[in-house]
Amino acid sequence: MHRSVFAVVALAVSLVLAGCSPEGSSSDDGSPRAGSPSISVPLPPSSVGAELDALYAEAEQVFLRSLELRDQFELRGDFSEFPPELNDLLADRYLASVHELYDFYKDKGWHSPEGTVPITTVKPYPGASKAGSEVALQACMDTRPTPSLDHAGQIVSEGKLYRLELFFGHFDGKLKLFDGSSSEVLECALG
Repeated sequence: MHRSVFAVVALAVSLVLAGCSPEGSSSDDGSPRAGSPSISVPLPPSSVGAELDALYAEAEQVFLRSLELRDQFELRGDFSEFPPELNDLLADRYLASVHELYDFYKDKGWHSPEGTVPITTVKPYPGASKAGSEVALQACMDTRPTPSLDHAGQIVSEGKLYRLELFFGHFDGKLKLFDGSSSEVLECALG
């Protein structure tokens, strides 16, 4: 009984908030009806929506900046030091995996052809969560333009197309990328 009452109340609230009317109600042609006010009052903007949009935008900036820093060693072969700014953008478990990648590339001495960059598309990933993340992004990353080359300039790893899921949360007062997954795909469309 509780469940059905809750469902009816939730449906009613969602219809009111969405500005919809249930099927079967009289249609509104835009003209005022008898007994209804002729002035429409817009709903105040949702601060929750604006805050979430800002959080998505910040997450995207964090991710794209981390890629710029990773390009120093993954693409350019600059192994002078692990980029310290990555500590401000990434948190463990993701930070640890990027550090392992740095060590691997440094050991191999791999780099990509000069002037090449992967093609990356990023989009909010509403409803996705992992380990208490506050916000998630999905991305497509095409690394086919950036094969890995050895010291002699020979291709040791072809680039591929990946679909990424990226999870962000606040650590030490900063939004950081802390977990993610990637899967190789034949084509990548963001839903």
